[in-house]
Amino acid sequence: MSTLQAEDLKVSLKKDFIKLMSEIDKQNVDYVEKAMHDDYHDSFVFKGSPGAISSTKKDYVKFLSEGKIGGMDRKVEISSLEIMDQFGIVKSKLESKVMKFDGNFTFYLNGKTWVLIKSIIVAEKK
Repeated sequence: MSTLQAEDLKVSLKKDFIKLMSEIDKQNVDYVEKAMHDDYHDSFVFKGSPGAISSTKKDYVKFLSEGKIGGMDRKVEISSLEIMDQFGIVKSKLESKVMKFDGNFTFYLNGKTWVLIKSIIVAEKK
């Protein structure tokens, strides 16, 4: 992969990541469901609490449709973007009026579209 190609992939990854976070905030279930890989899994912890909560794509879409997640605009700050062949990794901080999220998001390049395949999130109430 050339440097130019890697930079183009980073630009498209950043764009797709920001769009996905925005659609989660809007609770746009149809968009989010299409932007997630069928094998999506996440792991989530509240800062300082023991134990992790994990969910699948089916769980996440259900929580989003029930209004248990999303529904509030978040500021998005990207710390790093990395391309590893067909994977893109985004390290980001997200912040709403009531919560802070520190996350690593792994995307898979499905043709010309990035789909979210894995998230690891640490959440903190403000």
